[in-house]
Amino acid sequence: MEMKMKNIISRTIKNLSQKSQNQKGFTLIEVVISMAILAVGIFGLIKAANSVIFFQNNSRLVTEATMKTTNKIEEVKRFSANEPTGGVYGFNYLVTDYLTDEGLTQDDDWTYSKTEQDGDFNITWQLQVYPSGGDEKFEDPTSIHMLEVLVTTSWTDSRGQAKNVEMASVIHRRQFIE
Repeated sequence: MEMKMKNIISRTIKNLSQKSQNQKGFTLIEVVISMAILAVGIFGLIKAANSVIFFQNNSRLVTEATMKTTNKIEEVKRFSANEPTGGVYGFNYLVTDYLTDEGLTQDDDWTYSKTEQDGDFNITWQLQVYPSGGDEKFEDPTSIHMLEVLVTTSWTDSRGQAKNVEMASVIHRRQFIE
C-alpha cells in the first residue's frame, strides 16, 4: 500500500510539473505592465475631455460677454436715434438727462462712466466726447457733435484668468431740416 501511495504521489507531481510548463496565460508582470499602459491612456483621455469642456465653457462666456457688450452699445444708440420719430429721447437727452437718469459718474470734462454687475460679468461703459480733449465738453451739451460709447465686459474664467471684451461706437448728432 505504501508503494501505491508513493506511485500516485510521484505521478501527481509529474503531471503538475508538466501542466505548469505547458500552461498558457499571462504572468503577473505582464498584467501589471498592461494595467500601467491602460492607466496612462485613460489619463490622457481625461485630460483631453477636460480641455474640451474648458474651451466650450470659455467660448460660451466670450459669446455671452460679446452679446452683453453689443446690447449696451445698442441701448445707448437707440436713445440717440429717437429724435426723428418724435420721441422724447435723442442726442440732446443722451448728453444731458441720460447721464443722471442712468447714474453715470463724471470722470472728467469729456467722460462719464458707470460699472454694473450682471451675473458673473462686470460691465463698464463710458460716454465720452469724441474726439476728447477739445472745446466740446459736457458742461455745454449743445457744443457736443459726437460721442464715443465704449463698453468693456470683464469676467474671470474657471482657471482664474481675467478676460474681457471691449467694443466702441461713435454716435453723431443728427441735423434735421424742418
